Amino acid sequence: MKQEDLPRAEAILALYWSGELKDRFVKRMRDFVAQTEESIEQKYKYVVAEEGGEVVGMAALRKAPQFMSQFTTTSNPAEFYIAAVKYKEKGIGFALREERIKEARRLGFTEAVFFSAESHKDSWNFHDDSEFKRMGKALSPNGEGGQVWGMIL
Repeated sequence: MKQEDLPRAEAILALYWSGELKDRFVKRMRDFVAQTEESIEQKYKYVVAEEGGEVVGMAALRKAPQFMSQFTTTSNPAEFYIAAVKYKEKGIGFALREERIKEARRLGFTEAVFFSAESHKDSWNFHDDSEFKRMGKALSPNGEGGQVWGMIL
């Protein structure tokens, strides 16, 4: 992700999130592009999918936060943090997932986990059809219920 991708990536985020949560995601994207100290420390990595020069999806990974530790078994887990696509069922989400797996391995992470909230339940079949395994129910830091998936890298 580069500076010029931010407006289009922010518009895609707005398709899935709003309010304070969207604002937090936007700030973290901007921090990644600016390579702030926190962004570097948390090992944030954002990628975009482009088609014909248009940003059609974006995804992120980072060092897994503490609340995910109950679902991890190795010493250096990554959290697949955000995934959002402009067009569903076009293979964009699959490509972004594969890119994050490659990037997590390149960065030396040993496993990957992610949380999907009840409000995004329509994506759960997509996750269940992947090499990730459903680990169980969880609450996000803001208290929203959902499910966690994980895989050893």
